[in-house]
Amino acid sequence: MAAAMPARPPLPFVLAGSTGVGKTAVALELAERLDGEVVCADARQVYRGLDVATGKPTAAERARVPHHGFDVLDPQERTTAGDYARRTGSILADVMGRGRVPLLVGGTGLYLRAAHAGLAEVPEIPEEIRARVRARLAEEGAPALHAELSGLDPRLGRRLAPGDSQRVARGLEVVLATGRALSDWQDDDAGEPTPWFWVVLSRPRDDARSRVIERARSFFDHGLVEEARGLVDSGVPADAPAFDALGYREALDVLAGRLEKEDAIARLIVHTLQYAKRQATWWRGEARRVAIAFREIGPHESPGQVARELAERHAREAERVAAASARLRAGTGAGSGSRVSR
Repeated sequence: MAAAMPARPPLPFVLAGSTGVGKTAVALELAERLDGEVVCADARQVYRGLDVATGKPTAAERARVPHHGFDVLDPQERTTAGDYARRTGSILADVMGRGRVPLLVGGTGLYLRAAHAGLAEVPEIPEEIRARVRARLAEEGAPALHAELSGLDPRLGRRLAPGDSQRVARGLEVVLATGRALSDWQDDDAGEPTPWFWVVLSRPRDDARSRVIERARSFFDHGLVEEARGLVDSGVPADAPAFDALGYREALDVLAGRLEKEDAIARLIVHTLQYAKRQATWWRGEARRVAIAFREIGPHESPGQVARELAERHAREAERVAAASARLRAGTGAGSGSRVSR
């Protein structure tokens, strides 16, 4: 009797998009339809204790389908895209090894690129350079270092917010230590990756803006300042990397008396809209590297409606990739199955 053909490996599904677009609700519906498991693809949802303003799935939402990669770091821990890729690689192997679809959900584009294609290993940064940059960060502030970084690594400067102290300092350390821009290092991936199915969600402009405004106020109304106070009282320093997440610097300013609540909300709205714009720019550029399905969610569409359509598209793509792979195994050379990833 001929040996049975191995089951078709699941096609990983990336569900990305700007902050506040509604990824979590769609992801839960998708995971249930696809027999999938949600994998964190957000640089701030990996931190324990930051819940109010990071948009993490709630306990009830996590009970619906398995979730991976959330709450894995303490707020003081520094991490990189390479770290994320290593953690996520193990998760994907486990999920796919059980025949389930990994659903990578989040808006951190560089983390997703690292997990998909790999990144070149940046040489170790000498401690004296690291210490010098961190001392300057404390003395001059992130915006001053961001201005310097923008002259040395313009692409990275455009991608980062001036207040993103961790990533600004990292970018400056790399260029000072290696003489090469971090964005150039990040362009050196590990070669042809395996196929993934990519979807980037968006909203009509007015709808997206309204959601950002409502979300910012909701954070402060539902305990953001109190959560930040609890973290500081537990020993988390104000310069912890986790506090670079949207909303937490503003909350710390309220705690320190530098901002009133309404001023903090207004500042968070501005910062969030700026971040969403940078995310949209990233995905337009990333569409030159991978095939991305851009899907705008209408104001009256439910998560279930969107998920049903995307699940059908994923199924068709999985069939196409499997057929192309079968042709390659048969030695015909027709099709490569890589159109979805390049």
